Amino acid sequence: QGAVDTQKIETRIKVVNPDDPEPSINLYVENQADHAMRLVTEMMVLCGEVIATFGSPNNIPLPYRGQPQSNIDVSAFAHLPEGPVRTAAITKILRAAEIDFRKPIRHGILGLPGYVQFTSPIRRYLDLLAHYQVSVFLHFT
Repeated sequence: QGAVDTQKIETRIKVVNPDDPEPSINLYVENQADHAMRLVTEMMVLCGEVIATFGSPNNIPLPYRGQPQSNIDVSAFAHLPEGPVRTAAITKILRAAEIDFRKPIRHGILGLPGYVQFTSPIRRYLDLLAHYQVSVFLHFT
């Protein structure tokens, strides 16, 4: 449905015993193309699509997140090496995300007609807000 695959390899820094005068600093690479990471990512996206699909016909005000379709010709990046360099170049030209609390908006990068970030209520306030909205709806219907 027009989704853009932006598999990334991200570097992480972990400081062990930061109060130590000479803390141990570990650098490692997190490959988001790993099968387990891809499965978790797909399940998170599926959850966001389900919440949007449930929220819309029930008129639940949710932080519907969308991103205008960026008509990207991936072949234009074929000269770049496959991997982090190509992914960074594609990601850089993507259009900014938008949020609408009334109705779903198309998420062109995910290729979905509607999407709500819902899976991280501990670290993202809008996810927590979405949980409250769905919870209240379910409680009073």
